[in-house]
Amino acid sequence: MAPYLFAMWKKIKESIEKIIPMSLGSLVLFAFVVYLLFIVGKTVASNYNSNKDLAVDEAKLTEMEDQIVSLQNEINYQQTNSFREKEARAKLGYKAPGEKIIALPVDTEAEKQADSGMAAPTIQIPNYRLWWQFFFENNG
Repeated sequence: MAPYLFAMWKKIKESIEKIIPMSLGSLVLFAFVVYLLFIVGKTVASNYNSNKDLAVDEAKLTEMEDQIVSLQNEINYQQTNSFREKEARAKLGYKAPGEKIIALPVDTEAEKQADSGMAAPTIQIPNYRLWWQFFFENNG
């Protein structure tokens, strides 16, 4: 049985060497190198994606830190006396001693129109042309 296996092994080796012009040991070494390159490439791609996700998360963190600073400034402003007085005047009708409040009626759309009865003049000549005439074509 051993001579049969040896002969079969020799036929397989010769058929592989006909298809691929290298010895079996070189083929195994080549396959191992290709496998290592695949593993290294997969690891590099994983690291790249991790770094990209990390950059996105850092940008979100910076944005949230800016938002925290903005909200903290708003809280500090709302704790000041000037804000409290402004809100008391606007919402509660507060007035300082000796101060008189005047209530004005709300303007309607008709009242918001321009006071002048004259229409705005329309200029047919473009502005750049008027300047050109002023500087270069002034005959006077």
